[in-house]
Amino acid sequence: MTYGGQMDRYLVATVWRSIGVVLICLLTVVTLFTVVDELSDITPGYTEPHALLYVLYSTPRRLYEIVPYGVFIGALVGLGVLASNAELTVLRSVGVSLGRLFASTAVAALVVLFGNVALGEFVASAAEDAANTLKLRVARGGASGAIDSTTWYRDGEVITSVDGYAGDGALIGIRQFVVRDGRLVASRRADTAEYVAETGHWRLEDVVETRFLDGATSVRRVDAMAWKSGTAPALLSAKALFEPGKLSLRDLASRIDYLVGEGLDATRYQVAFWAKLLQPVAVLGLVLLALAFVVGPMREAGLGARLAVGIAVGIAFKYLIDLFGPVSIVFAIPPWLAMLAPVVVCWLAGAVLIRRA
Repeated sequence: MTYGGQMDRYLVATVWRSIGVVLICLLTVVTLFTVVDELSDITPGYTEPHALLYVLYSTPRRLYEIVPYGVFIGALVGLGVLASNAELTVLRSVGVSLGRLFASTAVAALVVLFGNVALGEFVASAAEDAANTLKLRVARGGASGAIDSTTWYRDGEVITSVDGYAGDGALIGIRQFVVRDGRLVASRRADTAEYVAETGHWRLEDVVETRFLDGATSVRRVDAMAWKSGTAPALLSAKALFEPGKLSLRDLASRIDYLVGEGLDATRYQVAFWAKLLQPVAVLGLVLLALAFVVGPMREAGLGARLAVGIAVGIAFKYLIDLFGPVSIVFAIPPWLAMLAPVVVCWLAGAVLIRRA
């Protein structure tokens, strides 16, 4: 038992070291490319300090995105080092099964992956909000750093159009249409809207309301009006302009609930949600594939060959994930099934190679 515990700890430590080195290298390369890309952005008003600040803010998100591939390549390299030193051969000769080797490697991977989930939900999410908001304010900036971009929302019988988002979270240029039983019964225009946390509703400022009665209309102007919306305040924000893949699981779940509740298409957000949720299972499949490579066709390969194969497989898996997202939308395949398919393919490939080892 003591020997087994020492063996497990040694395997875990070896894989962790390899994952750490791989992640540092990948993050450095990806960040350098991002810096070059951002500095070449010719958007008017987007200066070098803006570019460098955007890179800084978006670094946690880039780390979150490369961790799955870093874990796979790190496991491939770490196990490869053990194989090159004949340590895997010794372990197998004394009765250590491939299942035990996979379990130890999987433990190392899961610790990193759970840490990555926490990074994505609590650090990368907030930092990415800041990064995207910075870029949107420069690209679509209005007065006082406002973001000019028209977004539509539906809340029951009220359809709302928002022209922009102020720096303090207020809404700018609100137009509302109240549709009841297929008929337009009222419309409103308001300069701004601020969320009042104490009362749990929005306050429309400088409102012009038009009511359509039977055969007549009436217009009234008021300085302020309460807008009691059932939509969560976070949904009525600049996050509506973010790509689904850059939202946290909590934001995705909230937006999916809202869209489904209003009878709107939530497929893009569901694809991103299931891709993030299934990520640990997918990476464990990649870890199984790494073990299969090391004990099988790449038993005698060098470090360069393992790195090349790791990068190639990682890119192929990413393309597979990216392919099944649009397929889900075009062919109306359930998003969970579309995102599960690449994971199953990965596990099956690993299982087949392990059986042949």
